[in-house]
Amino acid sequence: MLIKDYILGIVTVLIIAVISYFISMLHASFDALVISILIGMLFGNLIGDRASFKKGTDGAIKVFLPVGIALYGSQLVFNDLRLSFVLTVFLVFLCLFVLTLLVSNFFNIDRKLAILLASGLSVCGASAIAVISPLIGARKEDTSISVISVMMLGLSGMILYPVLANVLSLGVEDSAFFAGATLPMLGQVKVASLNISRECFETALKIKLIRISFLFFLVTTAILLSGKAKKKVKIPWFIIVFIVSALIVNFTRILEPMIGYFRNVSSFFLSSALAAIGFSVDFETIIEKGAAPLAAIFLSWGVILFLISVVVSLI
Repeated sequence: MLIKDYILGIVTVLIIAVISYFISMLHASFDALVISILIGMLFGNLIGDRASFKKGTDGAIKVFLPVGIALYGSQLVFNDLRLSFVLTVFLVFLCLFVLTLLVSNFFNIDRKLAILLASGLSVCGASAIAVISPLIGARKEDTSISVISVMMLGLSGMILYPVLANVLSLGVEDSAFFAGATLPMLGQVKVASLNISRECFETALKIKLIRISFLFFLVTTAILLSGKAKKKVKIPWFIIVFIVSALIVNFTRILEPMIGYFRNVSSFFLSSALAAIGFSVDFETIIEKGAAPLAAIFLSWGVILFLISVVVSLI
């Protein structure tokens, strides 16, 4: 093994991750993970020969992705929460997840891609997709398609929700629930709710953090649905660290001074890994599959919004 064969690919994805990090600081709706995979795809498709980058990008995925996932567990912090409130948010999460799988099946979408779409839409967008992707053995193009699809839906919702709150004359709590319980990415929740009110933002953020904690449940469910559990599969080390770190931050204060550091490092490693994944995917593949995944998640999202609207009007 020659180290020089890996340098070009690894340095490239690290540079993309740094650029993505700084771009994400320009606006709350910008997600470093999404920006990384988009820049990676753009650069990978613009250069003529990707062979000289392949060992480095493959190595980046194998190293950066598990480390990023392992550290992500420290972000799953549970605060003082009412059980009834958590169960309500969980019900919406479950409906989004199950409905997306059913609609994806209707559109004849591959099972693993459907799981990624359902995971990203129901929990926390690109972060959930990055965590679930290696666990179910998803293809690189499926990871890219799901991240792009969920991002496009989230951006649509970010613009729509303040308008929806006005048209339906929603109160602060109802508006916060719409944003926090159904928008996929944290930045999108922040922007949509802040455009309504500061109080709406604070409530929506709490709801969103509850959804992120459902990643625990999602990890096991995704593995079972993908069929990987039928084989004798060892639990990856990074999932063990993910779970242990989440338990530590919730039951002790040992890691409290380092949570911010872990969050940044996790985001950077996941961004680097997604840049490498995007770099390896052809635009033609994305275009071929792009319409069905988008239709599936927009339809699922629309049905859930309608059902929540009906319930809100009846209460």
